Amino acid sequence: MSEAALREDRDGVVTVTWNRPEKLNAVNQEMLGVLRGALEDLRDRDDLRVLLIKSTGRYFTAGIDLMGSSMSKKEPKTSTVNLRRDYRIPLHVLFDELEAVEKPIVMAIHAPCLGVGVEMAGACDFRLAAEGARFGLPEIDIGVIAGSGGTSRFTRLCGIGWAKWLGMGEQIDAKTAQIAGFVQAVYPQETFDQEVWAFCQRLVSRPAEVIGAVKLAVELCYDLDKQSGRNIERLVNTPLMMRDNSDLVDKVLNKSKKK
Repeated sequence: MSEAALREDRDGVVTVTWNRPEKLNAVNQEMLGVLRGALEDLRDRDDLRVLLIKSTGRYFTAGIDLMGSSMSKKEPKTSTVNLRRDYRIPLHVLFDELEAVEKPIVMAIHAPCLGVGVEMAGACDFRLAAEGARFGLPEIDIGVIAGSGGTSRFTRLCGIGWAKWLGMGEQIDAKTAQIAGFVQAVYPQETFDQEVWAFCQRLVSRPAEVIGAVKLAVELCYDLDKQSGRNIERLVNTPLMMRDNSDLVDKVLNKSKKK
């Protein structure tokens, strides 16, 4: 396994840790490859219920590794068709699959997260931040826009104003990211790892098929009018309610009695 990205499977959670602190976790193909393999296993293995993405060092990531990018080479550019093809495959397809897999993806951001880190975060289901985290899209400084979800997903999650703020080079801290709707929770630095793991374990403890249904239903409802959204709820919930859920109901009732 690559030392630039580590993997651990434990208690229903597959954890990918970006481990290139000497390069501020600048994202290269090795790191993406480990993430891609973990995602495929999450999709196919029943024992894996949650994917957790984290990193080591003083940056979550400083962005894409420009030294390994075609942007750093003074070479004649390929055709626009080939450029779009080569641009889509390593990032767009991977991030689309993060959204599509019917299991939760959690990103634990303990420190500055820039560029492709923000773009990947937008494709995850949950973004948990430590107080020392901050977010930015510095692509404008190399003459391009954030084009792997940093523009489209961030606008969808946070609205036009915040998307322009980041897209034009400004940054936001963890609390501002929570206010903007990008981050769902902010935890103290000293308890961050424990809070993240506890959250992942709560996800593992919940019915897997319902977790998958929630993920699909929310995405569908976002793009529909309110009445169509209600119909999606009815359609998704009907087969779930047709099952014998009495064991789950008993579990909830027993938990309530103990409080």
